[in-house]
Amino acid sequence: MNKNLLLALGIIILLLTAVGVYMASSYKTTISITNLPSSSSNEETLEVKVLMNYGPLGGVSPLSDAYVEIYNSQGYYVTANFTNSQGVAIFHLPPGNYKLFVTQLHYSVNVSLTSSKEVTISYAYLYAPK
Repeated sequence: MNKNLLLALGIIILLLTAVGVYMASSYKTTISITNLPSSSSNEETLEVKVLMNYGPLGGVSPLSDAYVEIYNSQGYYVTANFTNSQGVAIFHLPPGNYKLFVTQLHYSVNVSLTSSKEVTISYAYLYAPK
């Protein structure tokens, strides 16, 4: 084979590998917490949105029927709820520090609930949906 052709193929393989490493390193679970309008009662609204991120080529979809548990700052169970078809579970809680636990994903997030909040978990998942 021609040495120039082999060199060109080697460079292409090296570039594709570098692009793949870059895409894989940017693929991770992310958490975003945004404020919602506060309620007039003594409890705040906590919306937990669970999204499955299937990577740059797989897209993002909500995780329905996920069981979300809420624990207080002492680690005691407070309440739980299932996500709806949009991947959202809604809770009404007094202000305080809480731990959210999504049982299907074995994933937890700590949140300080001083006002109503939406917590979005975009979970990096390695397999495409069927």
